[in-house]
This record gives sequence, C-alpha cells and structure tokens, in this order.
Amino acid sequence: MSISEIHALLALMDDPDETVYHHVRDRLLSKGKDVLPFVTDAAASGPECALFQGRLSKLQVGLQQSDIRAELADWMREGGRNLWTGIQLVQRAVDPTWHIADTNYAFESLKKEIWLELNEELTALEQVRILNHIFFSVHQMEGVRRLPHVPIEALPTGVLKEGKGNPLGLGLLYLAVAEELGIPLRGINLPSHFILAYCDDAYVGEETSRKGQSGILFYINPYSQGTVIGPDDVNEFLSHMDAEQSGKQWRPAHSMEIMQRLVKNVAYALREQADGMRADQLLQLFEPLLTTFENAEERTGDEC
Repeated sequence: MSISEIHALLALMDDPDETVYHHVRDRLLSKGKDVLPFVTDAAASGPECALFQGRLSKLQVGLQQSDIRAELADWMREGGRNLWTGIQLVQRAVDPTWHIADTNYAFESLKKEIWLELNEELTALEQVRILNHIFFSVHQMEGVRRLPHVPIEALPTGVLKEGKGNPLGLGLLYLAVAEELGIPLRGINLPSHFILAYCDDAYVGEETSRKGQSGILFYINPYSQGTVIGPDDVNEFLSHMDAEQSGKQWRPAHSMEIMQRLVKNVAYALREQADGMRADQLLQLFEPLLTTFENAEERTGDEC
C-alpha cells in the first residue's frame, strides 16, 4: 500500500456510512504496524471531530494489538528465550503510549553497572551480593504490597522507573537483568510469592526443568533485599501446602509460565483499579500464552 493510499483511506475515517468506515478500517488494520505512524500524524493534524478522533483512537489500539500478537507469536515460537522481550510486550499492551527507548536505556544502564563489577573468578554468592548491592544499595529498590494492587508495581518496567514493586515485578526485573548477564538464575512460582533459584549451568540449560530442587544451589528473595535462603526454608513454606502441589511449586518455572503469571497478575491489579475492560483486553490479547501452560495457570494464583 502506497503512502498516498494510506492518506486517502485515513481521510475517509469520518465517513458517516458505517459500511465505508468498516471497509476502510479493515484495509488499514490488514497492513499492521507500518500504518501506525500515519495514524498518529492524522490524529495530531486532523480535524477535532469526535467521530474522526474516536475512530482513529480505536484504529491505533487495533494496530498496536495486532503488532503485539505477531511479536508474541514469534517470542513463543522461539521458546520465550528472552524474558525482557516478553516483559516489554506486556508493558506495551497495558500502556500503548509507553516510551520503549527510555526504559531500554535505563535497563541497559542498570545492567552495565552490574557487569562492571563482575568477573569470572566470583562465586555464585559473590555474584548475588553484587546484584543486591546495585539493586538495593545503589538504586535503593524496595518491595511493596499495596491494596488494592497497582499494575505498575507488578510490571518490571514500572519497577525500573519507580524503584519499587511487588514480589513478581521486582523479582522479574532482577531475573531479567541476571539473564542478560549470563547469571544462571531461574524463577520459582510460589503461591502468592515469587523467588529465584541459583542453578548450576547444566541444569539451567535443560529444555525442561522438572527435577524439584535438584541442581539448585540456593534461593534468593528479591522482595526481601535479595536475601539468600536455603532449601529448608522453602520446604518449610511449602509444608503448609497440599502435598501434591508443593512438589510442583519449588521447581524452576519456564519463562512462558512466568510471563503467564505476569499477565494474570497485571490483569488482577487492573480489575482492583476498577479497569475491568483493560484487564479483559489484556487477557484476550495474551490468550495464546495463557493456554500454553494451563496447569501452571491454575496453580500460581492471580496476585503476588
């Protein structure tokens, strides 16, 4: 589709004939994200007509969602290898006006601060101490649990900006940075909580990790300033659960299971903010992900 054709179609977005409007909208939606800059320009320079602006706004959302669906499919096809990429998809779905470049710059800066302190001679505990120092001493990040829940505190991108988050938001930011730096941490989907496990490299490299606590050196609780905890502490926590479920809960989760929990957590927070419509849109948009690990969805809970 040529640029002149796009402009011609956008000029028809305020046509009173619904048949014409639907045809024009569908043509533009079929072209995907490449049309988005033109829609943004048309909204800024076009007439202050409520019908025109309203339709453009809906078209923008439709194009953004189409873009996210395509990128989500690619991310899942690749096995959810890059956690930070998946996190950004959720952020974009929640806030289409979000500035990706600013957040990525902050993420890269945080990662570089930690990288400068690392070397190959460090033990696992020493690596974690450096992560904790940068996160909790230098940047003074903190864990918060507010009621009602706040979506930005569940999103690692929000935690990066605000410096505080709930167990999942804070833990995922910690995990995403470690993943980028090659530190072998994995996420643990405990009920109403989220912690990390430091694993040996061979264990982390497996396609599936369903060995319970084998291969885990120790656990980390980012919500508690990165406190290192042992298997006995986790066993004590899980001993109060149903025996069948507890064995599943301590194993490192697949990145898609973790992303599934993030989507549900943010949707839960949106509902508590009386924004059920956006919560439903989010769940619908990520439906292919949510149905990938149906059992995991049932056991992790909505809030953290």
